[in-house]
Amino acid sequence: MNMKRISMAVCLFVAACGGEDGGPAAEPTAYADMSFEERVVFMNDVVLPEMKEVFVAFDPKFEAMSCATCHGNGATDGTYTMPSPQIPVLPGTEEAFLEYVKDPEAARWSQFMLDKVSPRMAELLQVAVFDHETNPNGFSCHNCHTLEGVPGGTP
Repeated sequence: MNMKRISMAVCLFVAACGGEDGGPAAEPTAYADMSFEERVVFMNDVVLPEMKEVFVAFDPKFEAMSCATCHGNGATDGTYTMPSPQIPVLPGTEEAFLEYVKDPEAARWSQFMLDKVSPRMAELLQVAVFDHETNPNGFSCHNCHTLEGVPGGTP
């Protein structure tokens, strides 16, 4: 984690949002409460650099990571819609997923996503991480990946 970079971005964001009278700036806006334009700035200035660092540590090929890496065609058309059908489609059931991770490469990627990507993205977006028992609506695989056999989940 690069907390210094996040702190700097938050400070810049707060400073930029200061009152017109030069008074103290408002608290930073939560991602869920940001306008589309604010989200684009936040993604470019905070999320992309942070997640690029996470992905490059896992695999140096992500040095060229861009908005399109995750958002696919949504980065081109300006919608940034997620989940993105341009990134790998994941199994849509627990049984199929357990079969999927029998492949060592799928297991390696799944562990990376579980240990590094999901918690970091949840933290950046200021949302809770998925937990089957305590937080079934938390940030999880299907926030980014489409799921086989799930309505709206197959490209």
